[in-house]
Amino acid sequence: MRETQTMASSMYFKIALISCCLVLATAHGDKKKAAPTPADDKKAAPTPADDKNAAPAPASDSSAAGNATSASAASGGSGVFDVTKYSASTSASASANSKAFTDAFKAACAFKGQPTLSIPAGTYQLGPVNFEGPCIGSHITFDIKGTLVAIPDNNAFPGPAWLEFDSLHELVVQGGGIVDGQGKASWTQGGKDKAINMRFMKCNNGKVTGITSKDSKFFHFALHNSQGLIFDGVKVVAPSDSKNTDGIHMSMSSNITLNAMDIATGDDCISIGQGTNNVQITGCKCGPGHGISIGSLGKVAGEQNVGNIHVKSCTIQHTSNGVRIKTWPGAPPSEAFGITFEDITMTNVSNPIIIDQLYCPDNECSNKSPSNVKIRDITFSGIKGTSNTEVAVKLACSEKVPCANVILQDIALQPGAGCSKVSSECAHVQGDVKGTIKPDPCLGAGAASSGGNATASAPSSPAPAAPPAKKARKAAS
Repeated sequence: MRETQTMASSMYFKIALISCCLVLATAHGDKKKAAPTPADDKKAAPTPADDKNAAPAPASDSSAAGNATSASAASGGSGVFDVTKYSASTSASASANSKAFTDAFKAACAFKGQPTLSIPAGTYQLGPVNFEGPCIGSHITFDIKGTLVAIPDNNAFPGPAWLEFDSLHELVVQGGGIVDGQGKASWTQGGKDKAINMRFMKCNNGKVTGITSKDSKFFHFALHNSQGLIFDGVKVVAPSDSKNTDGIHMSMSSNITLNAMDIATGDDCISIGQGTNNVQITGCKCGPGHGISIGSLGKVAGEQNVGNIHVKSCTIQHTSNGVRIKTWPGAPPSEAFGITFEDITMTNVSNPIIIDQLYCPDNECSNKSPSNVKIRDITFSGIKGTSNTEVAVKLACSEKVPCANVILQDIALQPGAGCSKVSSECAHVQGDVKGTIKPDPCLGAGAASSGGNATASAPSSPAPAAPPAKKARKAAS
């Protein structure tokens, strides 16, 4: 009996042992079936670097995402990318700082939030830098508190710009800093292949505020193929002998707003080139320089029209021109239309109001036939002040496509320094006058009897017009 009990106990023990082993084996198998980590599972959600559908980092730098991670960690994950954290320094060379600025930008561009590229106070020597998007994040901000100083030698700039912003949308440039182009050595050089201080290419819906551009080699600010940009409280500083240094030039751009610009330079304060539409300019200050210009237009074939430009509440002082529309002789067909200059105050300005369709600086014209640029629907309103030249109003339009619907309204221009009287002069223009006009007008129903310097032609449209008047001079004092 005792032997039978012993055998039974031994059997139960073996059964229990076998059951325990089966449980352990099952648990081990379940572990193998558990969800793998992303590193082990080819179907796991990829990181941005592995996902072909993810927003790419800039094409020029495959390591931008890695730089963003380290920079974000260094700045506490705030999205602020300080150029000094990338070895930029007030004592570093221009090339070393260019590399640091480029590295900081690439990291900011790869950041997924709303990054800020920070340039602290101080003076930084800087070579050419291209801030090229598109970026992963949005609303990238360039906070420039320091002074950036360019290399004086124009040969150090292989491209058309010193600082280029390319394909960046919803960008902001701010901070009250200065960009000094060191352009003096370039102003006496021939040609126009010189570095622009800041160029905006294919940029949409951005704002530039509180920045000062100084002594650019070529244009201070240039906009091309951009939309929805606002410039507010921007300043341009350059002497009157700085040739080809337009304060801001735009082409192939639309929906541009310029507020409270303060521009002193050696060329046009503001110039508006081909393909530009819907521009609002308010409260600007211009001088010295060449005034505010539409054009020059029609230098090359295939130019696009310019239209819907409104310049309002500006002051122009000591400039070679006031408000101007200029086209080249022999220009191929295009149009400039819907342009208004309103509430402009002139102080000692040569040629306060001028349309010049014979524009040919430095005898550059190979074709001196009449311009084919049609100028129409133009208004000069509320323009007052002093003229340094006798012909204060000059409307010299194309004999092939005369200007149409040019309106002079409430004009009050007096003789300025070196000028004892003022007059007006017209050629190939149809239009009218409203309100009080001084000097006496040379267009409209009363042009022939007013004594203005009139050579107005009939309009190109079938509508009747006053016959051309012979040249005569009777200046309003």
